[in-house]
Amino acid sequence: MIKHLKDPQEKKWVITLLTIIYLLLFIWLTTYMTGLFFGSDISSIMSVLALCATFVMHWTAYIGIYKYKLAKNKDAISHFLNNNSAASYAHLQVAQNSIPQDYKESITADNLYFQKLELLCKDEHIYTDSTLNREKVAEKLGISPGYVSQIVNTITGDNFAHYINQYRVEAVKEMISDPEYENYTLLTMGLESGFTSKTTFYKAFKKVTGQTPNEYKNTSK
Repeated sequence: MIKHLKDPQEKKWVITLLTIIYLLLFIWLTTYMTGLFFGSDISSIMSVLALCATFVMHWTAYIGIYKYKLAKNKDAISHFLNNNSAASYAHLQVAQNSIPQDYKESITADNLYFQKLELLCKDEHIYTDSTLNREKVAEKLGISPGYVSQIVNTITGDNFAHYINQYRVEAVKEMISDPEYENYTLLTMGLESGFTSKTTFYKAFKKVTGQTPNEYKNTSK
């Protein structure tokens, strides 16, 4: 499970959590065996361990709910817990395509994170950043990169890259029809809109519009 986590921060958090849990279990078992065989008074140590366990539970809840937004994934978590965990682990690497149908239906266009993503694209034009990726968007939204993909895929039916490229293509189309940019080359417009190369620009433009940038420019005159 840890091996398939792509976010370094999530992986670090899970490893830290498991380490603390195993450490507490080891200390508890050692203390219990000591009290059992030597008749020592272990009540004070057990109280400290209970306090530590309480802290770990609260810390886990805080990280999970407020940092990684697990509360938003309660349907998926329920599905995960009620199914064979071994089968779930086998499909972690393709989680984006194996979301339970009932969970997909629970993510709609009025999802607050999706609305915020739309505002970031429409108002702040984050798509013009050629280095934009899921991780950067996830950081802006305060959720995990995986959840970003789930939201976009479920609501739009497209992957994250295509979703962003649609905004870039629309920006190029606006430039083509705007006299202010008549001295710009098509490639310059593409680069200004966030594309990283001529190849990716032309390929994305053709996929979205069904035409090459040149064809679109000629037909829009």
